[in-house]
Amino acid sequence: MKNTTLKDLSKLLNLSVSTISKALNDSLEISAATKNRVKEAALKTNYRPNPLALSLKKGKSKTIGVVIPSVLDRFSAKLFIGIEKIAYSKGYNAILSTSNYNKEREAHNIDILIEKGVDGIIVSLTEDTISSKNYSHIERARNRGISIVLANKVPEDLAFNKVSIDHYKEAFNAVSDLSISPQENVLVVESFSNASYLERRKKGILDALEISHKITAYNLLKSNGEESFARDVIKNVKENKVSVLIVMNQYLLETILMVKSTQKLVDQGSLFIYAFSIRKSAFEAIKGIKPISPRGKFLGEKTAELLIDQLENYTKGVHAISVDSIGKKIY
Repeated sequence: MKNTTLKDLSKLLNLSVSTISKALNDSLEISAATKNRVKEAALKTNYRPNPLALSLKKGKSKTIGVVIPSVLDRFSAKLFIGIEKIAYSKGYNAILSTSNYNKEREAHNIDILIEKGVDGIIVSLTEDTISSKNYSHIERARNRGISIVLANKVPEDLAFNKVSIDHYKEAFNAVSDLSISPQENVLVVESFSNASYLERRKKGILDALEISHKITAYNLLKSNGEESFARDVIKNVKENKVSVLIVMNQYLLETILMVKSTQKLVDQGSLFIYAFSIRKSAFEAIKGIKPISPRGKFLGEKTAELLIDQLENYTKGVHAISVDSIGKKIY
């Protein structure tokens, strides 16, 4: 069924298109009687404004593009949920695309969003992009007058609007809040990856152990990237009588839990595990395990708020917001 247009209403009511438009927008130039007549006709004919035409007229599409690494990554998915929540509440639509952890695909998706005429773009950069230090695709969008906000993993020296988790403060605050006595024998299990955010997380953990818990005799064990490494962890736990295990990411936690003797140690109360995990609900019910979960949705909300504030001219200039997503603090 053909949509009713302003021209259709103009012919039906024998009024100019300009008068119809002004009446529908409650212009003071149009009498109340004419407004009522036009609105009744619009209601009867199921007239709906053309969103594309409105956006062209106002110079805005009321649409933001979002590029995340993957929808299968739970943190990235929650990041988008937070973005979409704020976008919807502010009258914006959010278009999602994924880079699949590839910088070329990330650049391609940004170019597509530029062509679609979005007002702004939120990008969660891949490690591939950050390690290459090639941000020409981001610059290209900004040079086209499109507002850009970078989310999550963001190089400190990059002069763009950005909202990121302060992984040092997140880890420091989380570990400081744990119930660990100075007498505990602590083992910190590091990730195989040397990503900058994991280095900051490690420093936050170690500083919290030393400053907040007065523990200096902790042990460090770095993963070799293989599932078999989990057996080395439990061997270390037994040989060194480790009572507290701090695990730096979810993959390590999952592989450690696959070792049969892990649950026995936990059930006996001789081992307690604290782990950074994006799937908090999957582990919080397991006795002896306390997951520490970053809040991707909260980060997404703050990112969308910054972008839309920029689009609506509430804020100007370049802003770098650092979020402790566990404690909901902004620094």
